[in-house]
Amino acid sequence: MHHWNYKALHIGVGTDEDAMIEILCSRTNKQIQEIIATYKRLYSKKLEDDIISDTSGHFKRLMVSMASGGRMENQTVDPTKAQQDAQ
Repeated sequence: MHHWNYKALHIGVGTDEDAMIEILCSRTNKQIQEIIATYKRLYSKKLEDDIISDTSGHFKRLMVSMASGGRMENQTVDPTKAQQDAQ
């Protein structure tokens, strides 16, 4: 099992939003499921519930979505389309 920075994900006063982004947006679905299970074991709470209660707006929607661990992982990237989207 990997050692994630669960304190960075522990929601509440001093929430480290940069760490939340780094952790939830860069891990595989399997890793996110491990994080969710360990978070519940450590804090006796669901990560998603804490995200909902302690964040807001678009950031909350993004973090809740990322914490679901259901991102499509087998998509190929079209560099031309990515460039167009970036512009």
